[in-house]
Amino acid sequence: MAASGRLPSNKLAAPGRPVYTAVLEDLRQRLRRGDWLPGARLPSIQQLAGELQVGTGSVREALRSLQSMGLVTIEHGRGVFAAGARGPSGLDRHFEHGGAGLMLALAETRRILEPELAALAAERGADSELAEIEMLARDMEGQAEQGLDFVRPDVEFHQHIARAARNAVLYQIMDSLADLFLQSRRLTALEPGMTARAMRYHLLIADALLARNAPQARLVMLAHMNDALSGVLVAEARLRAASG
Repeated sequence: MAASGRLPSNKLAAPGRPVYTAVLEDLRQRLRRGDWLPGARLPSIQQLAGELQVGTGSVREALRSLQSMGLVTIEHGRGVFAAGARGPSGLDRHFEHGGAGLMLALAETRRILEPELAALAAERGADSELAEIEMLARDMEGQAEQGLDFVRPDVEFHQHIARAARNAVLYQIMDSLADLFLQSRRLTALEPGMTARAMRYHLLIADALLARNAPQARLVMLAHMNDALSGVLVAEARLRAASG
């Protein structure tokens, strides 16, 4: 039986953040840790809404997003069923011992995938998802300007775009890269000008997404990924010089 629990009130009370996002993250974590075994039926929408003290609309929206990630299946008239929590994949195991050149390989992979994810998000993302992506872009800007840790909203910005693209396979690939992406971003954040450029790119990407302009979203994301790749090359060269 799934463990019952309530969403922390401070999570739901985060200013400007849709309630469905907190619901989504709570259910996602419970699925991934195996609270519901593969094939198990989740509680009804009404039961989940009562347990989490949120509206049924927020639960429905969260479940639709979970289905797009491949974590649940929604069968009309029958209910919502767990597709299985994702354990460590072959990619995850490889990244634990990736060795030299892994950050460069990540940057090259992102340059291939993320422009298309941005275009798909512009076409398929819900209005609330695109609004939250813009909020994350502004969160990063605000935290960087205050000298706070801006890396987490940076990574979340790209994860939310992958989610809004509504492609379960691509989302799982990007999700498996999340920890590596966090390492890479902390490395390149040390390079002069990288953060300021990333903030500008994020705001431009968010504008294109809100306008549902898929070609523009693709183009700006490609420029962002090219800049990120350059940053990785510079950072790795700096580290080689320091260790040599």
